[in-house]
Amino acid sequence: MGFTVATIAREPWPILERFLTWHLGQGAERIILYLDDPDDPAMPRLRGDPRIEPRPCTPALWSGLGLKPDDRFTRRQRHILAQAYADTPDGWLLVLDADELAWFQGRTIGETLAGLPDDARSLRVKSAEQVILPDGSDGFRMPIERKAVNRVYGEDADLLRIRFGLVYHPEGKSFHRAGQTGINMKLHWAEDADGNRTPGPVWGAAEQAHLIHYAAPDYHRWRAKVGWRRGAHGFSKPVKDRLDQIADSPDPEPGYRALFDTLHRLTPETAEKLDAEGGLLRHGPGV
Repeated sequence: MGFTVATIAREPWPILERFLTWHLGQGAERIILYLDDPDDPAMPRLRGDPRIEPRPCTPALWSGLGLKPDDRFTRRQRHILAQAYADTPDGWLLVLDADELAWFQGRTIGETLAGLPDDARSLRVKSAEQVILPDGSDGFRMPIERKAVNRVYGEDADLLRIRFGLVYHPEGKSFHRAGQTGINMKLHWAEDADGNRTPGPVWGAAEQAHLIHYAAPDYHRWRAKVGWRRGAHGFSKPVKDRLDQIADSPDPEPGYRALFDTLHRLTPETAEKLDAEGGLLRHGPGV
């Protein structure tokens, strides 16, 4: 079952390379890579593989979509993903960010799509976001019930409860079957002409299906994106409130570091509790 991947990215080369290598290795026939920086230094590296289609986000590209380069990122994102869907004549379109990978344990993406029922118009895969395990290695936490968030995180549960134990989006991202008319692309799913979500399964831990999200691999990369994420709905209100308190403090940097550890570093006790709730992957795809 053929599939195309589409994303808009402004990331350093190692992150782009991981994204491209993984999905090409999974059998992607084409990757439409919108470069939010039209002068992205990665451009020379992207030439030569006919499966990679770089599209620099020039003012002309945005103007052609009725947008401006400084319009809200999520608005621009929806428009270009709609363009990518219109440019996908058959198979499936996978929509995700460049710091994310679609991973189905024990089978490829193509094998997974081939096994879907004929009436499935979409497949949404829930998030598994990167965390630092007590031994310093990478793990990935998955959405859990809100009551379980209280049991796992105790006094810090307010920061994570709204998003079912995750800092970022628990909804994951979606594959969309080509050829649907009147489809309206959202960031995590799509809607039909009547405003209903396109029909199809939603998979997660039970199906060994994960949208692997490398949201905060280390403190410095997390800190560099804090301002952007605050303005792009990347954080929940409780996290934003905590960030406001830190920003207003006399010496914010220790506060930011402490918050990063709270959100992204598991203690032995927290890891054990999260594992018991079925919310922890101790090993990811290994890339």
